[in-house]
Amino acid sequence: MRYLSLLLATPLCAGDLTVKPEPFRIQHSFDAAVLPAEAPGLTLRPESWKTYTIESIADHGSSVKKGDVLIAFEREAYDRKLIDQTRAIAAAELALATQELNFAKLKEEVALQLAAAQQAKQVADENLDYFVKIGRPAAEQGLVQDLKESEFRLAAAKEELKQLKQMYDADDLTEETEEIILERQQFSVASAEFSLARVKRAIDSKRTFGLPREHEQLKKAAAEAAIALAKAEKNLPRSVQTAELELEGAREGLKRQKLELERLKKDGALLTWNAPADGLFVHGSLEDGRWQLGDLAKVLKVGASVPLERSIAALVPAGAAPSLTAWVSPAVARTLAPEAAVSLTIPGHESIQLSGKIGTISAQPSIESMHSVTLTTEWPADLPALWTSPIKCSVVAYEKADALQVPTNALQLGADGAWTVEVKLADGKTERRTVTRGRVSNKSTEILSGLEPGQVVVTPGE
Repeated sequence: MRYLSLLLATPLCAGDLTVKPEPFRIQHSFDAAVLPAEAPGLTLRPESWKTYTIESIADHGSSVKKGDVLIAFEREAYDRKLIDQTRAIAAAELALATQELNFAKLKEEVALQLAAAQQAKQVADENLDYFVKIGRPAAEQGLVQDLKESEFRLAAAKEELKQLKQMYDADDLTEETEEIILERQQFSVASAEFSLARVKRAIDSKRTFGLPREHEQLKKAAAEAAIALAKAEKNLPRSVQTAELELEGAREGLKRQKLELERLKKDGALLTWNAPADGLFVHGSLEDGRWQLGDLAKVLKVGASVPLERSIAALVPAGAAPSLTAWVSPAVARTLAPEAAVSLTIPGHESIQLSGKIGTISAQPSIESMHSVTLTTEWPADLPALWTSPIKCSVVAYEKADALQVPTNALQLGADGAWTVEVKLADGKTERRTVTRGRVSNKSTEILSGLEPGQVVVTPGE
């Protein structure tokens, strides 16, 4: 009371504010969009076909009946693709059948080739073994025998010639027949001598070149057969494995082609969008409490290609219940509470006052740093909902009948983190007082503690 009595005796200066209990209110005004609670939209999410060019489209805001064509897309290129894909699959099936037959025959051929390589290796090994153990010794023996036979024939021919000469020399006269016989025998001896010399040369050649070369050829054949078998044992199964992998690849490729065809056929249903019910057809998208058209206005026309993975149009069913959605700043969102009363005003129908309540408030802001807020109300039955049109909303977020409050710019934050105001004393001097802030509304701040009614706060000039 000492401060109060002193202040009463001290004149106030311009900019001073005497603190007293006054009504304090935080009120927000924002727009909400009138949207249908449900509105089936068209979002093209094709699995295969990616080109959707508008052939016809109903006007924005037009009333339609169930089954009416809302958007039709050109399908000539799609039909050609469908035919090409069907033909490609038929050709791939024929090629796969041939490949499967070739694979079956390849396994048979590989088995035969491997058996032939094994047999060739066995024959080469047997030939070499036989030559070493039997063939070469027998050939050596044959050479010795040939030499003996040639020597024996020469010796026999010489002995016979000798006997003939002794027999004919006993006669005083040599008859003409005897001379012929002697000449013949002499030729036989010469022929036997020549034959012996030829046999000796043949034996020497056989021993020096023939048998060693034959041995080397047999060893080479055996080595080559072993190499061929080793390669066959490795490469022939690999050829089967490679062919099998190629066959599996062809099967998988055909499977993918068929899957692609099924996807393509499924995408054909997107080429025409019929109205699922009676209602109002709108261009753009009704998403997250907003009607969005933007750049879609440029492509929602005949001859234009529409974007994929994005809602491009919607149907508002006849009799759809209206839903109100607003977008507010984080500062406003933090002051709102579910079930809080809201006053609604329809532009052009200001005489109709609607009341509603706050429904839900999104916990996280959107990428535009705004929170979505839904509102509930009883829409007048005789008033058509003007879809996507704004409606004015007013809500009292906080109210107190006897709050102490000061201009927000009179508060100062100290280095210790405490808020202070400058209070005028009776002697005209001032001092800073620590206060506890409450809520903030426009340019006023509620003071919860630190000030008493009747105290004068120094406020900065405008």
